[in-house]
Amino acid sequence: MPFKAPHASFVTFAIEILPFGITHVMIVETGLHLNPKHPSYNKSAVAGLISDAQKYVSANIEGLAAIRLVSTQSGEI
Repeated sequence: MPFKAPHASFVTFAIEILPFGITHVMIVETGLHLNPKHPSYNKSAVAGLISDAQKYVSANIEGLAAIRLVSTQSGEI
């Protein structure tokens, strides 16, 4: 089942091979600003996206998993 959530513009998956094992990574691109100091930062929208991604990972990925959010906005730093 594909991941669909408000503010998620593109989702891809990767695998990280670490000394202690393999971790599945869900990479979510978003148009949201992720820097809390940015004037357009929307804390509740970011929290909602994180929650939706966590629910998806819990239901669809077995084993170690990580979620990476990537902003497509410029001026994040």
